[in-house]
Amino acid sequence: MNRGYALAIGTIAVVGIAFVSGASVARNSTKPADDRIPAEGRPPIAIGQKTAVFNMAGVMRDFNYAKYQVWLLNKKKEEIYKPVLGWRSEHSKIEAELKENPDQPKKGELEQKIRDLARKIEDVERKLTQQLNEDASAIISDLYDMIKEVVNQTAEQNGFQIVFAYPDAVSPEELKSAYIKELKLKPPAAQPFYVAPGLDISARIIKTLNEKHPPIDPVTKQPVDVSGLPALTPGASPMPNVRPQISPSSNPIK
Repeated sequence: MNRGYALAIGTIAVVGIAFVSGASVARNSTKPADDRIPAEGRPPIAIGQKTAVFNMAGVMRDFNYAKYQVWLLNKKKEEIYKPVLGWRSEHSKIEAELKENPDQPKKGELEQKIRDLARKIEDVERKLTQQLNEDASAIISDLYDMIKEVVNQTAEQNGFQIVFAYPDAVSPEELKSAYIKELKLKPPAAQPFYVAPGLDISARIIKTLNEKHPPIDPVTKQPVDVSGLPALTPGASPMPNVRPQISPSSNPIK
């Protein structure tokens, strides 16, 4: 599965408690019929529940560890694809040479070299893509476990009975995006169209994640300043596109 791109800046804790929702019962002087039923025979009545939500796109974009892991994976992609770039360049030069002089004495030899390069590029790219996808899957699994742990902890500490995650815009510009609006009109699951300010705990989740899981340089073992790294953009996944966009030819196979 190709990883496209993924997913707000800040660690400001949300002030206030979650929105408390529940059914209200009209009061009057007439006893309802249920009052005549013994308590042990009545169905349980839900007086209310504490609910919270968080913007998954915002959390992913502000989670420093996620940003650093994406940067590392992109650096790895650039490094392991260097030989492929060289083969593509060689492939293009031979193609241009044959086009400029189609009747040259070494035509057969050069055409065979093009075919060999094409097969090599295809085979190596397949292996590299599989390797990067496996790395991306491992990172996604770790991110999920970290976020789930923090959400569970936050819910228990604040008495939230339900916490919903939803993807949404994370900046005023994105709120105006036709693409974001279209996604919200075709949600894969429940999509809130209104969230009361005290109900969204995204900032609290981000703050806790960054405190519990800071990005650490694998060599120096020191915390990494990710402020200079590219921001993750909203999307389905924080993973980069593992197949680089290489010119001049996206598919050299003839």
